[in-house]
Formats: sequence, C-alpha cells, structure tokens
Amino acid sequence: MEYYAYDQKLALVAVFLQVALTFYAVIRMAQVRIKSIRQNRIRISDIALDARRYPEDAQKFANNLTNQFEFPMLLYVAVLFAMVYDAFSLAFAWLCIGFVATRYLHRYIHVTSNDVVRRFQVFLVGIVLLSLAWLVLGLNVLGWVSI
Repeated sequence: MEYYAYDQKLALVAVFLQVALTFYAVIRMAQVRIKSIRQNRIRISDIALDARRYPEDAQKFANNLTNQFEFPMLLYVAVLFAMVYDAFSLAFAWLCIGFVATRYLHRYIHVTSNDVVRRFQVFLVGIVLLSLAWLVLGLNVLGWVSI
C-alpha cells in the first residue's frame, strides 16, 4: 500500500467529506419526501411525473441535493488533476477543505432558514476558495510556482 503525504491526505479528506455530505443529502431528502407522503401532504400520483409538486420543505431538500452535484464536481476534478500531475500542496488541500466546509454551511442554511442572502454569501466564499484551489493547482501543474 502506498502512503500519501499530508497534503494529499487532506485533499482526499475534502473529497470524502463532500461525498459524505451528498449521501447524507440523499438520505434526508428521501426521509422528508416519505414523511410528506405518509402525512398525506402529497399523493404519489401527484409526483409521478413531476417531483416539483412536493411540498416546500421537501423541495428545499431536493434542491440542495441538486446543489451537491454542481460546483463540487470541480472539487473532484481538481483533486484528480492533482493526483495525476502530482501537484498537491498544503495551500491546495486547505482550500479544498475550506470549500467543503462552506458546502456544509450552505446546506444547513438551505434546508433550515433558507436565508437567501446568507446562503449566497456562503456560496460565494466557497466559490472563491474553489477558484483559488484551481489557481494554486494550475500554478503547481505548470511548474510556474509551487504553492
């Protein structure tokens, strides 16, 4: 078994934490949807062709799950690039961890208060962190600077 350096492990931890969040989002969405059906807030026939007919609380969880397949894909690709090109660094790894931390906070806001302004602020911080991770990765891959 090959041993990974600390920066590699840290970046992989970010990936595993994001994957865990996605699985958790699937489970919670299913629970909320099933609850809405059992409480007779929606009939299965109502959602057979259009899942957007679920009650608002169930829709928040579904929308959040969709979010877990959008920008986080850029995290997965970045870590794969870093593995292929052996371009890990502590800066890159911590930026990946920071991005995932914002995803957890974003999810919490999304499925609780859904304060759109606060949610957008957290989203923006996450995008900045992910953009910086890509910048660091690019500099490391191209060999211009090792950050």
